[in-house]
Amino acid sequence: MKKLLVLVALVALAAIPSLAQYPVAAPYLVDYFSNNPGPGGAADQLVRLVNVGEYGTPLSSPTGDVCANVYVFDANQEMVACCSCRVTPNGLLSISVANSLTNNPVTSVVPVNGDIKIISTLAAGTTPCTPLTYNAGIEPSLVGWASHIETSGGTAAGTFISVGELLGWFEVPNAIGANASEQAFLLQGCQFARYLGSGKGTCGCK
Repeated sequence: MKKLLVLVALVALAAIPSLAQYPVAAPYLVDYFSNNPGPGGAADQLVRLVNVGEYGTPLSSPTGDVCANVYVFDANQEMVACCSCRVTPNGLLSISVANSLTNNPVTSVVPVNGDIKIISTLAAGTTPCTPLTYNAGIEPSLVGWASHIETSGGTAAGTFISVGELLGWFEVPNAIGANASEQAFLLQGCQFARYLGSGKGTCGCK
């Protein structure tokens, strides 16, 4: 009986695809922001992105650079801003939610709560990054963390900061990253936001 169980276990393990064929991090990251005070507020939230290299192999810049396409939504699921930020191999990029991501929304109304979607895309040499395009290929590896302004109620009401790792989103089993329909939606939404905003609807990279 024990030999049979061992055999079944070995067969099951052999059927699992090797992790080596997948990137070390999902190229589609999501996060939220809350209690956003807006530009110049007393507190702020930061999104920190690290380019760990394609499949974990560090490359020199600009060959290993990654464009982080950032799309910002308010609590009503409306895209309020978009931008794209270059991250060099092993580089750290820190972006302010209050002063860079939500300071120039389409409607001029700074969202208090919302979510952020980030798609990492291959940088085309020294060409400036843009949130209006997606360069397919070997999926680059971005990982990230973000701080959040949280509040507590009751007699001990107060404000505190929490930090969490950005969620790498898997849309379907064994698929890493956003699917084609989601990519198209984000690109078109960004284009529409910038057109509608006439100079608004853009975010920054610091």
